[in-house]
Amino acid sequence: MLKAAIYFLVPILLGSVQVHAQEMPKPAPVQKALDGWSNKEALDFLRNFNVNDLTIGAPAALWYHRYAAQTNKTAILVRRQPIMEMPKATLREIGKITATTELGTMTLDEFLVHPDSYAQGFIVVHKGKIAYETYPGMAELDPHFWASVAKILASMAVDILIDDGRIDENMTLGHYVPEFRGSVWETIKVVNALDMSAGLDVRDDATQFADPDSVTSRLFRAELGEERDGKIEYMLDVLLDAKRVEESGKNYIYSSGVTQSLVFLAEAVSGRPWSDFFDDRVWSKIGAEGPLQVHLSPDGIAIVHGPVSSNLRDLARVGLLYTPSWSAISTERIVSPSALDRIQNSPRTKEFYFGGEAGSGQRFSKRLGDNTIRTAARQWDAVFEDGDFFKSGLNTQGIYVSPDRDLVIAYFSTERSQQIQKYLRPIALSEAFD
Repeated sequence: MLKAAIYFLVPILLGSVQVHAQEMPKPAPVQKALDGWSNKEALDFLRNFNVNDLTIGAPAALWYHRYAAQTNKTAILVRRQPIMEMPKATLREIGKITATTELGTMTLDEFLVHPDSYAQGFIVVHKGKIAYETYPGMAELDPHFWASVAKILASMAVDILIDDGRIDENMTLGHYVPEFRGSVWETIKVVNALDMSAGLDVRDDATQFADPDSVTSRLFRAELGEERDGKIEYMLDVLLDAKRVEESGKNYIYSSGVTQSLVFLAEAVSGRPWSDFFDDRVWSKIGAEGPLQVHLSPDGIAIVHGPVSSNLRDLARVGLLYTPSWSAISTERIVSPSALDRIQNSPRTKEFYFGGEAGSGQRFSKRLGDNTIRTAARQWDAVFEDGDFFKSGLNTQGIYVSPDRDLVIAYFSTERSQQIQKYLRPIALSEAFD
């Protein structure tokens, strides 16, 4: 079972905690994921794994990325459609695109095989066809932990219910979720939860995670069945203890707890467990190659702010739902033109994105190495001025979508510093996709 060190997870993800390199263990070479683990190694990881290992990139992190379903309860969303293959139309010039990272200036091809990149899989899909694909540190159909990339699934589910006419995003969470009434969540508008602007003390920052009694720390321990004062708390009960710290809708403040409020919203409106609703409305329509693993808390709540797993091509298929090539991998249009417009043309401003004490937008902008980010919206970390958008996750997982270029980039890794993000905009803006 995962340990109390969970509260170190997101500060490192967001760059809120600075740790000297000499204090960090060196990650295991990703070749280990290809070679496999002995019975003794696997049992040791399973019995002793904790999230501190995950956040600092210890050797156990590489194992967890592949075997998260062995440490968490998991809902398995199986493939229900015939596999809808993405044909290959290789563009070798993609691998020649250069960027400068902590490892120096090198091509994408060079970076991905560098022993200190810890890259495991990288794919570029253009117009529904695979333009570039490589797996330096995993088998191509292995499931892999998405980390916070999963947050886009929470917003997708809510946007489906908005399109159904069952949710008005300008109504409050309390209007739909009876359990939120009488708490500060009652007055939070749905749109502010979608855009991570609840204005509550449920924040992913160093202060909250360093305090074991904060709502944020308690939330993660509740997810993992860890006792507090001799008892295990439920996630919902912990969220109800949140307090307001600023006006909702004012600033973009990254919060996994706010993402989880969207799970309770979708369940209240649909009347179904989140994983069942998502299976019915999304996964069952996709011609995926494997299952979607939705990892659960001990009390059965889908932890959609992070613990979800699939193979890399199926993550790319999720990205294709936002592009003109959606029909290449799905029997139905799942992301409507209206839902796409709510991301690309969000009324949120640069001031919203870069404001606030937490400075969430500043961290994402620095990692991407791009000054054309306009804002964040619908759980996406960055929405660019040209309409592209991007989502990242712990240990360098990510998905980049360019609807206008009909382009998706997705990758898995076991590396802490998100270096690979420096390649995304150069790839998207390259002549290969003119």
